[in-house]
Amino acid sequence: MKADMARRRQRRMVLVVLCGALHALPWASAHAQQDREFDPERARRVGGVPREVALEVTAVWNAPATRRVRGDFALAPTDTVRGDLAVLGGRARLAGVVTGQVVVLNGDASLVDGARIARSLTVIGGTFESPERPTVGGEIRVWSAAYRYHEVGDTLVADLDFFSRWSRWMRDDERGTLERTKSDLQVTTAHTYNRVEGLPIYVGPRVSTRSGDTRVRAELFGIFRTGDELTWKRENLGHRVLFEVRQGDRAGVAIGGRLFDEVTAVEAWQLTDTEVGLNAFLFTRDYRDYWQRHGGQGYVSLFAGRGSELRATYGEERWSSRRARNVLSIVNDDVPWRVNPLADEGVVKLLTVSGTFDTRNSPNDDARAGWYLRGEYEHGDGRLVRAGVPFVGGADEKPTTVYSRALFDLRRYNRLGPNGSLNMRAVVGGWINGDPLPAQRRFSVSGIDALPGFDFGDFGVYVAQAVSERGLSPNVYLRLGRRF
Repeated sequence: MKADMARRRQRRMVLVVLCGALHALPWASAHAQQDREFDPERARRVGGVPREVALEVTAVWNAPATRRVRGDFALAPTDTVRGDLAVLGGRARLAGVVTGQVVVLNGDASLVDGARIARSLTVIGGTFESPERPTVGGEIRVWSAAYRYHEVGDTLVADLDFFSRWSRWMRDDERGTLERTKSDLQVTTAHTYNRVEGLPIYVGPRVSTRSGDTRVRAELFGIFRTGDELTWKRENLGHRVLFEVRQGDRAGVAIGGRLFDEVTAVEAWQLTDTEVGLNAFLFTRDYRDYWQRHGGQGYVSLFAGRGSELRATYGEERWSSRRARNVLSIVNDDVPWRVNPLADEGVVKLLTVSGTFDTRNSPNDDARAGWYLRGEYEHGDGRLVRAGVPFVGGADEKPTTVYSRALFDLRRYNRLGPNGSLNMRAVVGGWINGDPLPAQRRFSVSGIDALPGFDFGDFGVYVAQAVSERGLSPNVYLRLGRRF
């Protein structure tokens, strides 16, 4: 009997010790992993990116559940990305939690104290910075060689053979400084579908090269506007030429110049290109007005970080009006387009000073946190004929116009939860001094909802009806509808 009790005590003791050991094993393993010193040399890979790795990161980017970011990305300490995160062409600064893996392509990655990645971290075409003990559940891999790819729609395709990389030349020099030259032939749309141009198409070469912190970019585009008929005439043709030299990586200075013959929208800040283009193409409703700009300008800018810039621009332009055309639309194609208003016409010299301050976690429309501030001051001096005012005489006899105007756009993004945010925006703009603003440089009191019940841009037709039905005086009505 005593022997049986002794054996039971021994088995109980062994069971307690075994349970304690099993319970402590995960803690000891995690503790040992945290205490292990991070060796950046082991994470850094030498040579080109292996084929299987290029295919792996491409699959991560193209996966529907992956959160994809183009440009710089910052994850706040209180934020969490549920699933995989992929960043292309920017710096990823992570202070929060990522429950999946992280892939950074042609950009740098940095972790701060408190950041956690549940799975692996892969950096291609950049560098990696972190505390001594980064909290990464899987392997850390870093290649300085760039990720080579091309795009098909919104999908990335890795360039894995020589023929798919014929237009890209890359090499690492003896000092380890990455030099890169990239050239391609672009065929793309200019901005959005509209009643003046139809679908503007840009065609031409674009070249960019980089040596250390110095980058040079050049573009030479011809513009073809589909309009209401595909004909080779002056109204359907334009151009855009750009040359820029930029010195500095995270901060520096840029100097450049532009030549252009483009159609520009009045007050493009009110609606996005997508909203305007879809309404025009589908429903024969274009909520913007347009005018022609033909000239050149030079600029110098100081930049720091992502999206923060101070720029000064000076140039000379010729302004002219554009007519609305019978472009194709899907619904109500038999309904005539709204007339495009006349613009002030002539030659004007412009001095523009603008600044942008951006701390958003994403530069795209899906920003969830941070500040965005843009301000612009414009001073114009030229000879302009006012819209709708008859003029007979030469160019030197046109009235002289000198004006100044300013515009400020302030936005605040507040994250409330994983899928919710509260965003606020305030826009202030108007005349500063000098002569009255040209027609195309004025601001509206409100947007397309200025007077519910009446068509957008159709002012002065229903004044009597507005007075009788809505109790508005003509003075109030005109103040709601006009530009100033």
